[in-house]
Amino acid sequence: MTVRLLFLALPAVLLSVSPAAAQSNGCTGFPPTTLDLDTVLAPIQRDDALSIPQLTRLPGRTPGPVSTTDSHVLGLTQARYGEQSQVSALFKTMGDGTYCASASKLAISFGFQQRIVHVAREIPAGSCLHGEVLAHEMRHVAVDEALLQEMMPQIRSRLDQVIAEMAPVRSRSQSQAMAAVRRPLESAMRRIMQEFGRERDRRQAQVDTVEEYERVSRVCNGEARNYLPKPATRRTVRQG
Repeated sequence: MTVRLLFLALPAVLLSVSPAAAQSNGCTGFPPTTLDLDTVLAPIQRDDALSIPQLTRLPGRTPGPVSTTDSHVLGLTQARYGEQSQVSALFKTMGDGTYCASASKLAISFGFQQRIVHVAREIPAGSCLHGEVLAHEMRHVAVDEALLQEMMPQIRSRLDQVIAEMAPVRSRSQSQAMAAVRRPLESAMRRIMQEFGRERDRRQAQVDTVEEYERVSRVCNGEARNYLPKPATRRTVRQG
């Protein structure tokens, strides 16, 4: 079982073995590989227990409305996405002591394993500003959900192509053979994760615009100013 939970993904090169190579290595007679692809969309958790300074320091992909002058975060959406994959394989022992292996089933789950929406605790629940900040955060949620729904058919098509290009492998041990079977899938999933993250960044940036932050700072009669931390007062020390 491979579990990959990432905000970012590493680049990879897609590797595959051609059917001609499979015929030349003598590994034939395996049934076709099947694909089981599931979408994961964790329920949204709500957490209004963190203060504005805590949210400002909290790592996360989609920071919500801020004060454009002081960069104090009023809301935050945290989303953890990734994939879980399991590869089942069939093995044959060859006359020279080597092993032939072929993937029999790929079971993959892709999507969001955790989603938490924060609104700063200083903002009263039910207030005008609370509603505005929460609405902004839910736009981030909607972007994620739309992207996942749009990408899943593309992911399935990519994985179908990987399966079509996979062929039985031959190696000196079962572990080496299994590693070779898994390599094309892992390479493809790393590339899919990279592309998903890049497109997600692009779409989320369209929500977090300077204009949107300025709008939230002005709505509700400028209520946001009431909850921002006050700047420290400087004291003058006289020596004499």
